[in-house]
Amino acid sequence: MQAFIVVSLVCLNPLVAQTDSDSRRFNNIPEDSQVNQMSGPRFGFTYLSEGSGAQFVNRAHEMDSLQYNAEFGNGLPFTYTTQYGWQWETRFADTGGPVVGLVEWVALIGGMEKGLFLPSFSSLVGVRSQNGVEFATGPNLSASGLAFVFAFGYNYTKGDLNLPINIAFVPNKQGPRNSPLGDALNATSYFDSVRMRETGARLTISVGFNLSSRN
Repeated sequence: MQAFIVVSLVCLNPLVAQTDSDSRRFNNIPEDSQVNQMSGPRFGFTYLSEGSGAQFVNRAHEMDSLQYNAEFGNGLPFTYTTQYGWQWETRFADTGGPVVGLVEWVALIGGMEKGLFLPSFSSLVGVRSQNGVEFATGPNLSASGLAFVFAFGYNYTKGDLNLPINIAFVPNKQGPRNSPLGDALNATSYFDSVRMRETGARLTISVGFNLSSRN
């Protein structure tokens, strides 16, 4: 009986070792599958079309009133604001192929040149080609509410330095009746209570400086 047990263990040992080895190979990440993480500052400017967002920004300089329209014509003036913030990026499925996947988080603060604090936060998922052209889309949260953002860009790479240049577009939409912008627009009696329901579209051009670190 003892001899049978010894022979059985000897025969089963290679099978167990092979199973363990296959399991380890199955759970291991392939050597050519890298995850690159990058982060860095981002700055630019945003154009705002007519809407509650442009009304809010212009009120800082008293350019949203019937008196202003009477002097300079109907409609709001050309409205823009500067942007400054930070970007976090993770590249996945980066195996050296022609396309890699992207997950980006971008936090920006606008309105500083006007003495305002206008935060926005975007979560983006997209792809980047081998020559640096990229596209990403995802939700955007700002004072005008939740919206969708579409971003196109080019990533210039020099060693470990990455220089992303992006154009992001947030379409016009019907804004919420109760929002931080609505409260601010009604905060003073100087302006007529004519509040635009539409938020207006936003077009942002930004440049960043990212340093990569490979895990």
